[in-house]
Amino acid sequence: MNVDNTVINDGQKTEEKPPQKKSFAFDVFDIVLRASIALFIILCFCFKICTVVGSSMCNTLTDGERLIISNLFYTPKENDIIVFHETGSLNEPVVKRVIATGGKWVKIDFDNATVYVSDDNNFDEDDIIDESAYVYLDVGSYKRSGTLITEVPEGYLFVMGDNRNNSLDSRTLGVIDERTVIGKVVLRIAPFEKFGPVD
Repeated sequence: MNVDNTVINDGQKTEEKPPQKKSFAFDVFDIVLRASIALFIILCFCFKICTVVGSSMCNTLTDGERLIISNLFYTPKENDIIVFHETGSLNEPVVKRVIATGGKWVKIDFDNATVYVSDDNNFDEDDIIDESAYVYLDVGSYKRSGTLITEVPEGYLFVMGDNRNNSLDSRTLGVIDERTVIGKVVLRIAPFEKFGPVD
């Protein structure tokens, strides 16, 4: 049976073209392309991927792990794990934990492995932070004795590695400028078996 694909308009016979269908493969390609572009934009402007180098954050983070960091509307807070660009002796991105923010005082008793964070330089037992989750070795590259007391200026951070005796951080480098912070660590993406948020 023949189908007449013609329509009469004002007395004239015109050919009606059958509707064209997009292929399924083209639809899938279009969706994947748009999703890839959106992901690229999000990763470029909201998130970054970095790799842990060294053992200074053990046992929280280990060498070679891949992290996603975010700087979207981010203001550093105490206990955050951050990545910042160290412009001194290392001159590279570094991952550390924020111990104190601007306006705080820090006291470290190296002999007793005790860290205090206070609003002023009158330290007491209420100012001691919980160090039980961090690694203190009997020996290490940065093992010291005595006491360190530092005031953290506004706009600066005091940071330390979780592997306390093997971390080059604010105890040696001094406080870091908040403007060098690249972002907060929000997710570990590799190795896959350890995928998830980072505390």
